[in-house]
Amino acid sequence: MARVGRFIRDPQAGSYCQITLDSGEKIIVNHDKWRLTIELSKLFGFSSDTIFGCDLDSPEGRAALAKLTRTAHPESADATPLGALVKYVKDCGTAADVKARCAALMSAR
Repeated sequence: MARVGRFIRDPQAGSYCQITLDSGEKIIVNHDKWRLTIELSKLFGFSSDTIFGCDLDSPEGRAALAKLTRTAHPESADATPLGALVKYVKDCGTAADVKARCAALMSAR
């Protein structure tokens, strides 16, 4: 099972959470104002590749966020964009699984 790190909040950069997947790969889930991203850490965390990006101000982004948070308790972390996306991908075994799951999220209407 994946290891979910602490939720870190930076007033200037937004918030993020690191997840170590079953494969040993590390992803960073970010939320900054109107954007959600997932990055795959490389080279001991000094480099990363973006494997998912979502503009929360777009119609697709609003639909994805609504799907992610529809069953969340209003006052829980799962009701936030970051918490909802972490919950959605934390059961993935590899970065490829994360990428596929996020693609499915964006294509579902």
